[in-house]
Amino acid sequence: MRAQHPRQAPDPSMKVLSKQSQKLPSDLGLLEGTFITPTGSNAPNLTTSLSSFAKFHYQHLKTRLQDRFSLAALYLSSPRRKQTRNFFKRSIKLARKSIAPTAVALHRQMYTAFADGEIQTLRDICTDGIYESFRSRLGHRQKGEKVLWELVRYNKGAKLVSHRGAKIPVDGMALRQAVVRISSTQRLTRWVKGKGGELEIVPGSGKEKDVVEYLVLQKMAKGWKENEWQVWGTTTETTLGDVEEWERKRMID
Repeated sequence: MRAQHPRQAPDPSMKVLSKQSQKLPSDLGLLEGTFITPTGSNAPNLTTSLSSFAKFHYQHLKTRLQDRFSLAALYLSSPRRKQTRNFFKRSIKLARKSIAPTAVALHRQMYTAFADGEIQTLRDICTDGIYESFRSRLGHRQKGEKVLWELVRYNKGAKLVSHRGAKIPVDGMALRQAVVRISSTQRLTRWVKGKGGELEIVPGSGKEKDVVEYLVLQKMAKGWKENEWQVWGTTTETTLGDVEEWERKRMID
């Protein structure tokens, strides 16, 4: 089972956000240009074309530098913590090492809550878009349907593959997004009521599946006080087509 979410929703106008800051939604879309390094056969190679290969890796390097700059700018824009004169002790705490473990914990909590129908837990740990998706899917379950999600194992250590920051043009408002690659073996089993009223397993469910997910986390700050990380959804690896589309948009803008 995977958290379904559009790969990259359009970013709302920052001017509109500044005017509607009191009603700022938690789902502002995936930050434009989020680069997820492709793996295996998805990675471009020299057999495609030298220019495409160079363009892709140039964009990769450029994005990584922009990511680091965005976090540094966000960190230094935040005020120093109270009762300290240390220039580097800021209100925003990047805490890079804690992001992957947090993603793993939220990953397990989210899917367990969805299977158990715990709508309040989903409301607490998910942004608006994916929460509404889960709520809709729960509403379409058959009466008396039972769902069990099991994490059989994690196949590799979770890896942080993107970490970006952005300021919202309202004093003290900002957001960070992080993408963590999670490779796991999962099992989703469903039971529905049969003709006799007894629960029967749904054919095809209950099988183990190997899944690689790019879980997107988001953390928002208001008055330079950050909330907890929430799940925005999932995304996919960046393709050469994505890079070319970003380039076309830049030319139009």
